[in-house]
Amino acid sequence: MRVKTVQINWHDKLPIFSVDFDHNYANSSGGWRFATGGGDNNVRLWRLRTPSEREREPKQPAVEFLASLNRHTAPVNVVRFSPCSSKLASAGDDGVIIIWRQQQTTEETSRAPPATMEGVHEDDGFVEPEVWRPAAMLRGSLADICDLAWSPDGNFLVSASVDNTARIWDAREARCLQVLADHSHYVQGVVWDPLGEFIATQSSDRSLRVYRWVAPRDPREIKSGTEVVSLFASHYSMPLAGPEQKGDEDKEEENALADGMEGVELQSTEVLDDVPMEEAAASALPVTADIVTAPTTANRSQRLFHDDNLASFFRRPSISPDGRLLAAAAGVQRDRSARNTSYIWARDALQAPPVLSLAGHAKPVVATRWAPCRFAAIKHTDAPTAWLADDTDTRMMLAVASQSSVAIYDTSMGAGAIGLMSGLHYAAITDLAWTRDGSHMILTSIDGFASIVSIDQPSATIDIPTPLADVPGCTSGTTDHNRESLSDGAMSTQTQHHATSANNKGRKRLAPTLISQL
Repeated sequence: MRVKTVQINWHDKLPIFSVDFDHNYANSSGGWRFATGGGDNNVRLWRLRTPSEREREPKQPAVEFLASLNRHTAPVNVVRFSPCSSKLASAGDDGVIIIWRQQQTTEETSRAPPATMEGVHEDDGFVEPEVWRPAAMLRGSLADICDLAWSPDGNFLVSASVDNTARIWDAREARCLQVLADHSHYVQGVVWDPLGEFIATQSSDRSLRVYRWVAPRDPREIKSGTEVVSLFASHYSMPLAGPEQKGDEDKEEENALADGMEGVELQSTEVLDDVPMEEAAASALPVTADIVTAPTTANRSQRLFHDDNLASFFRRPSISPDGRLLAAAAGVQRDRSARNTSYIWARDALQAPPVLSLAGHAKPVVATRWAPCRFAAIKHTDAPTAWLADDTDTRMMLAVASQSSVAIYDTSMGAGAIGLMSGLHYAAITDLAWTRDGSHMILTSIDGFASIVSIDQPSATIDIPTPLADVPGCTSGTTDHNRESLSDGAMSTQTQHHATSANNKGRKRLAPTLISQL
C-alpha cells in the first residue's frame, strides 16, 4: 500500500469538500475519472493516470485535469456520479442540485472559439479536454446541501440539507417527490441502499434514520404527492452494558489503531514502502474494547453519536456493495471511556442496535466508504473471525475516515485495521472515494489538497451485479435475488453474545466489539 499527497492547485488552494469516482468511465488511455467539489464554487474533473503511465513519466502529476464546471454560486459540498451512467450530480451552499452531462466534442467544436463553447475555458492556449453542461437543475431547498446519493437505477436522488430535511428527487423530471422532516437538526449525510430498498440519513441531532422505499420503481408510475418512502427505523441510543468508567473524551491515547500499526503510519507527502496486505493484516491491531459481559439495565443507555458540537460539516454513512452492512459516521462508544467509532448495522437487523463497533479513532469519524466491489477470499490457517460468518469465499473493504486519519478494514480480517493513514493533511479530512476495482482511493481535506492511495490487492476482484437492471434508466448489470439472510450470517447475534460472554469475561478480543441486542 502506497500513499502520496498530490501537490497541485486543486481548487485555488481552497478547501476540497467532496470527491467521487466515475465507475462507468471508459477511455482509450485508461485510468479513472473522478470529480472534486471545493470552496471555489467549482466542480472539477480529473483523470487518475494508470500505474504504468506514472512509471513512464514519474515527473508528471499523477492526475490530469479534464474540465471545470462553474455554475454553482457558493462552495460545492458534494459530488456524486450516477451508478448507471456518467451523469454527475453536485450540490452545495447555494441549495441547488445540478446534474451534469458530458458533451461529445468533435474536431469542429474543438477548434471553435471559447465564447461558443459553454464550459470550455482557454487560458494561454489551453482548452479543456472535456465539455460538460447542466442537464437539469433541482431547486427546492433554500439551505445548504451537505450530501447526495443516487438510487441504484440512476432515476432518483436523495439530498441532505441544513434545513433539517432530506429530500427525494426524480432526477429525470427534476421534481421533488417527498420531503423527510423527521430530524431536528442539520442532516449531514445520506446513503441509498445498492438494492434500492432502503435510504439512511444521519443528522447532528445524534440520530440515524432508515427509510424504506414504498413507491413503484419506475418514476413514470409515481404520481405527484405520492409518498415514496416511509420511516423504517430510528437510532439514537442503545442499552449501556456494564459499569461505565468515565474518562477524558478527547484522550488520544485511546487511539488503538495508531498505537499498534507498525510500518503502516504515513507522513505528509511521503510515499510508503510497499506493504503486502497479508503482512499488514497479520500485524493489524485489534480493537481494545472488551466484549460486553454485564447485563444491561433498562434505565441506563448510551447515545450512539456525537452531538451538534462536533466540528464537521459531514457525517457520511455508506452501505456495502452487496447491501448487507451499513456503516455509520460520528459514532461514540462509552465503555471504559468515550471512544470514537463507526457502528455497523446488519441489513436484516436494521431496527435493532448495531452489531459491530469499529472503535479507537483519535478524532470523530466524518465519512465511511465501502470499496464498490468484492474480492476473492484470502485463505489463512489462523484467520481471524470474519464479519460475515456465512461468507467465506469473498471479502469486502471499508475505509473509515476520521478528521485526522483513514483506517482500512477487511471484512475477512476481524476488527483490526489492515492499514492506517495519518499525518497526511494539516486540516480535517472531508471525503474519500474508491476506484471501481478497489485498487486506488482518494481522500480530500479542508487544507485544499488530496491524497492518492494505491493498494495492491492480493486476490481477484469480483464484480457485484447491479440490481434493478430491468428498470428504465439502468443499463448495466443484473439483479441478484439469491441473497443470504443476515440474521444467520452477521458476526454476532444475541444468542452468540450470551454464549461467549461467560467464557471471555475480562478478555480482549480480536474481533469487532459485540453490541448487545435490545
